[in-house]
Amino acid sequence: MKTFTVAEINEKRILGRNTFTDDKALSLFWAASALEVNVKSAEVWAFISCDYNGLTPWVSVSINGYPVSRFIPSKEGQWYCVAQNLNPEVEHLVTIMKDTQPMPGDEKHALFIHQLKLSDSGTFCELKPRKYNIEVIGDSISTGEGLNGNPDEMDWISMWMSAHKTYAVQFAKAMDGNLSVISQCGWGLKWSYDGNFNNNIPDYYNEVCSLYTDDFHKKLGSCDKWDFSKTKNDFVIINLGTNDNSGLSVLEDKDGAKKLFVQTVESFLGTVRKSNPSAQIIWMYGMLKLDQIPALLEKGISNYKNSSGDTKVHLLEVAAMEDVEQISEDKGSRGHPGPKTHRLAAESLLNLAKRISDN
Repeated sequence: MKTFTVAEINEKRILGRNTFTDDKALSLFWAASALEVNVKSAEVWAFISCDYNGLTPWVSVSINGYPVSRFIPSKEGQWYCVAQNLNPEVEHLVTIMKDTQPMPGDEKHALFIHQLKLSDSGTFCELKPRKYNIEVIGDSISTGEGLNGNPDEMDWISMWMSAHKTYAVQFAKAMDGNLSVISQCGWGLKWSYDGNFNNNIPDYYNEVCSLYTDDFHKKLGSCDKWDFSKTKNDFVIINLGTNDNSGLSVLEDKDGAKKLFVQTVESFLGTVRKSNPSAQIIWMYGMLKLDQIPALLEKGISNYKNSSGDTKVHLLEVAAMEDVEQISEDKGSRGHPGPKTHRLAAESLLNLAKRISDN
């Protein structure tokens, strides 16, 4: 078989905000970050390593857009057969994806793809360009928490997260889009589910993955500024507010917090627009039922649009899990939206995106 470092493969696609290490390995930070290659080869192998204290990174592998395997890599690194017995005369798209989110509570958490191997006669083929670039900004729902496991499972462990099953991945696939996800369980637009103002996504939006501030991750480039010109997003999907809704109940000055939330909606839309000047921005909510946040989102978005004149910002309510999940197969673990809710959310996004992209 023939061996290639990821860095030396010209025909590759890297999805998400990722970096290369000094030894030319690809470091995957966010959920749904991925390496894609289009190959003519009977077999494809990948040398993958990881590290962690307790919060394990998982990898999922898809062939031609459909998942075939999922596993935790070894810490030491080893070769994994990600595709076998393929027709070597036919092109196959191989996607190796980080199936779990960043874990800032685990300063060793990391995932690396070092090398790929093809059959002796195997070749890398040109990747078909996709139509759109899509960015999704969210929380545990966008991470894919709850998309593995029995609905009764309630332990907070990475095994129950599965980025490749989310509405975000489904939407990007349906749109023929490259996807980048920025999401963190429990975090919100302004505060987390428990009212912690430090755990908000906007403060970390402009860097690669600055949730990590330790020396190990800084050396990997976690705190480097992200170059938005690399992607030039056509759509930015914001799915934040669910945890703010929960956190609001523990905040003492609720009226002041609501005003602050509205202001943050306005300011974050300005930040997103500055970095994505031509993108359609869709703020979605509702996969979990919310009581107070929807009205605040409407006000913040309205204020932003009136003050900026920006007509490419849209608010989308999607179906709630409480209304659509009827049987166990519909439901997710840890009280999170399950497969049916994610599928319906992707369909709602797709309908809106097609409508506004045609105008």
